[in-house]
Amino acid sequence: MQPCPLHKEVDNETYCILDDEFDDVILINFLYPSDLQKIDISEFQNPLYCLNAVIADKDDFIFCPTKNKRIKIGDMSIPRKIYMNTREVILFMDPEAKHCSECLYKAFIAMKKSVEEM
Repeated sequence: MQPCPLHKEVDNETYCILDDEFDDVILINFLYPSDLQKIDISEFQNPLYCLNAVIADKDDFIFCPTKNKRIKIGDMSIPRKIYMNTREVILFMDPEAKHCSECLYKAFIAMKKSVEEM
């Protein structure tokens, strides 16, 4: 499952936003989710690197394998099913957006605002 919704491009630099931190990172992309099963994630524990991928934890929420932390938007954890459905909607609207982290992030922010307004 990819991309990670917490990667942002600013002035040709990539940042990872997790726990309100804005870390400058070197982004590593994978073509297939199965690639994640073939690598040793500990190789990427260097804070300069960040995998452009998310995986599901034991409670079926998405988390960042590099930082080994659950992905949250504000205080809202993102269930894997919501991630997948949101990604499908984005790809339906724009098939070229398959690596659009910012698209996912904006969708989750909108969803969080909608839940707060209920």
